[in-house]
Amino acid sequence: MKVSKFLLLFLSIISFWGCEKSVTKIKRQYFTDDVKNVELLAVNYCVDNNGQISSVVINPEKTNYKNQEKINEAIENLKKIYYSEDSKLRNNCYDYIFIFANTKYENKKLDASKISKCDNLKTGTFKYSDGSFPEMTIIRDDKFQTEKNLHQTSTFRIEWSDNTNYSLTYVKGSNKRLDSLIGSKIYVEIIDILDDENYVYKATLLDKSIVIGILKKINS
Repeated sequence: MKVSKFLLLFLSIISFWGCEKSVTKIKRQYFTDDVKNVELLAVNYCVDNNGQISSVVINPEKTNYKNQEKINEAIENLKKIYYSEDSKLRNNCYDYIFIFANTKYENKKLDASKISKCDNLKTGTFKYSDGSFPEMTIIRDDKFQTEKNLHQTSTFRIEWSDNTNYSLTYVKGSNKRLDSLIGSKIYVEIIDILDDENYVYKATLLDKSIVIGILKKINS
């Protein structure tokens, strides 16, 4: 079976096209008190000819979350997915990430004392420091954000509504499967600044689900 690469975080919903069960019912984001900030569970799952999840294998190199009870819960939820008969995603395998964030981030807003630090985050080069996409580089200027790895490049128009909130509108990319998403927006809020280089964000994805992650600024 062909194994797909990790899709862009913001657009990873496309791995569920053709599912009879809505992706919004699959719990990707968990909040828990047993992590300091954000930890991950990375899996590879395979879909058989009947549209059922035939196997789920944990990727230990990209997994740093350790609570086995909650890991089992996430995997059991994933196994409930069914791919419809006309789905082109049957007979294939896919990578997927579950995110476990500290409970404090569920409803957190950026402390007023840190808002001025957001100016330094509006442009520059960034990496995912939470381990979710170590191969991805983000280049951000006043108008655009480009995300790229060895396999693909995607460009978003970035618009700041205030110092802590910005939207990303998908403009173009090397993956033509995503052309139907051109013009789609995701919304991002900076909810914590850990130091001068790392910030915690809350992103509202295309399917309206919420994910928490950490980006690190590596240069200006």
